[in-house]
Amino acid sequence: MYIPAHNRMDNRDELLRFMRAHSFATLVTAPGGVPFATHLPLLIQEEADTVFLRSHLARANGQWRHFGDQEVLVIFQGPHALVDPGWYDSVPNVPTWNYAVVHAYGHARVVEGEVTRAIAYGMVGAFTPDMRAIPEEFERRLLAGVVTFEVAVTRLEGKYKLSQNKSAPDRANVRRELSRSPHGHERETAGLMEAED
Repeated sequence: MYIPAHNRMDNRDELLRFMRAHSFATLVTAPGGVPFATHLPLLIQEEADTVFLRSHLARANGQWRHFGDQEVLVIFQGPHALVDPGWYDSVPNVPTWNYAVVHAYGHARVVEGEVTRAIAYGMVGAFTPDMRAIPEEFERRLLAGVVTFEVAVTRLEGKYKLSQNKSAPDRANVRRELSRSPHGHERETAGLMEAED
């Protein structure tokens, strides 16, 4: 990912916070150089100094067969907003987009046995903690239909493109306009801008 120096986010704690807040992500593999993507929720878990991304794929989704020596990419997309050039005091300007994103790279591997159940119930605990218990036979059939996996993250890249290259008055104008938006993702972008300033 292209990241100008003023847009780079290197704070590991912030990157992990962002990933947890935006944990419905995109898993990208490229077998034979052909990109393949799956959109799915992920558990972000730390063990010692390693971050693991864990989830499951439908067994019918052959992406799990891409795992192995080849690096995978997981994209965590956060809030985003169009920036209208009319909001700036300075001229001339053009429209642009403010956004935040984290890319996680690593190697994925299929995990089986009790780990499958641990990941499935870890996801229930993270995303639907009030879910009713399901019958044992139904659980068995469901777990047989998925492939659980984990990605051991080797590299994180964060890009927070939040008008850092603009003057303080221009940034304030953008924050003000986005904070007035009826759209939640635009107000959230304004919040990220405020946190960065």
